[in-house]
Amino acid sequence: MKKINRFLIIYMIVITVLCAYMCYLAFTRNENIDKIQEVRSQVTTTVLKEQTKAEKKVKATYSLKILDGSLAVINNKTKEVFEYTDMKKENLPADILNMLKENFVFENREEVYHFLESYSS
Repeated sequence: MKKINRFLIIYMIVITVLCAYMCYLAFTRNENIDKIQEVRSQVTTTVLKEQTKAEKKVKATYSLKILDGSLAVINNKTKEVFEYTDMKKENLPADILNMLKENFVFENREEVYHFLESYSS
């Protein structure tokens, strides 16, 4: 009888320790998940802020104007001349003159360069 009682006591202690350990793991895992989610949200907000800053910086658009008898590219954000071209007003095709009247806007520098290359030849 004493052997059975010792076995049951040891068995109960082992089961109690295992239950306590499982509870400890469950609660610390939840805390770790909360910390991970908090870090992810902070990283996400930081990335979103950086993207909006980058978008604000990139939002410069360009348009065409005639200045001093030549075609010039204007930065719409700063309202300054981005680049002068060698194209004279008298030699401009009708397409470009229509674009000047409509105040056509280019979204980035690549569009401007592509457009100018297509008409400068």
